[in-house]
Amino acid sequence: MLPMLLAVDFMNFNYYRIPCSGNVPVPALIRQGKYSYLDKKMTVGFDVYVVTVKEGSLRPGTRQAVVTIGCDFPVGGTSAAYLYDVRGGNAKFVQTVGHADWGGDWGAGPGAIHVRFANRLLYVDSCANDECETSIVRTYAFRGRQIKQIYEQTHPTR
Repeated sequence: MLPMLLAVDFMNFNYYRIPCSGNVPVPALIRQGKYSYLDKKMTVGFDVYVVTVKEGSLRPGTRQAVVTIGCDFPVGGTSAAYLYDVRGGNAKFVQTVGHADWGGDWGAGPGAIHVRFANRLLYVDSCANDECETSIVRTYAFRGRQIKQIYEQTHPTR
């Protein structure tokens, strides 16, 4: 079976949801996987970037993608994984499915979010708290006409 090719280029996309939207106005116009913003009031720069794009299908005839976006700022950062329903050349935001935050001496970076599509299910393993000492695997599937979380399991972060 050949891998699906998404018609949406998430590396060159206007994101209306980013993990640091309180500081960076949306839409964030990400080009070649990155975007920088200088908050003139705070005189602080923010670097927004696509960490990963994972694609799959939760139901025959449908396509979904999870885009993990990171946002670095001088004393740490934040990241989130966003689920999109992809139809043709359009991507519709469905929900946030994971996150990780970090500071100079605590937490975990965007690599702490792990996403996998398998057997018409989506598995997202991400931090349960800011320190990321514990993680949660959440499982998502179509239920009726909506994508819903169907299971959750907590485990120590590796």
